[in-house]
Amino acid sequence: MSMHWIRRKVICTAMLLSLVPNLTFATKPSLPNATKKVGKPLLTDIALQPGGVLVGRVLLSKEPLQKQQKIVVRQNNQLVADATTDTNGQFVVNGLRGGIYEISSPQGVGSFRAWAEGTAPPSARHFAVLVGSNDVVRAQLGLGVLSGLSVAQWAAISAGVAGLTVGTIAMLDDRDPS
Repeated sequence: MSMHWIRRKVICTAMLLSLVPNLTFATKPSLPNATKKVGKPLLTDIALQPGGVLVGRVLLSKEPLQKQQKIVVRQNNQLVADATTDTNGQFVVNGLRGGIYEISSPQGVGSFRAWAEGTAPPSARHFAVLVGSNDVVRAQLGLGVLSGLSVAQWAAISAGVAGLTVGTIAMLDDRDPS
């Protein structure tokens, strides 16, 4: 074996091994912090009006809708009721009982705990509000773990891939008969 061939093999191996540490830079899953304050509650308490009437409004980026939309009310993934908003985004659903409901519109979904008349806590609201958005996020990039890498980590990965490519080509191009 010639020194030239050994040198090429050592360089290729070094480039290949330079990729291994870069793969360990992926962020580790974080556990939720029990002392961390949650900004928005998961359920909003709503006081039903007499007769189990739920009044609500759909807003689009904090502004009222300009057209009618269908509202669907579900409990335990079962359709309970549906309604249509007026041009201001307001809707009324009749005949509900106390319980947890999911209210959805084309703009968004909200979870609400409805309280029968006279049983609601003082903090309960008297109407449901769904705030939607026109922002469309398709998530087509699909980088997953790689989206959190720094510029230096991207440069190291790029250099490793380039080295691996050049090393592979050099090994395939080796005309040394030994």
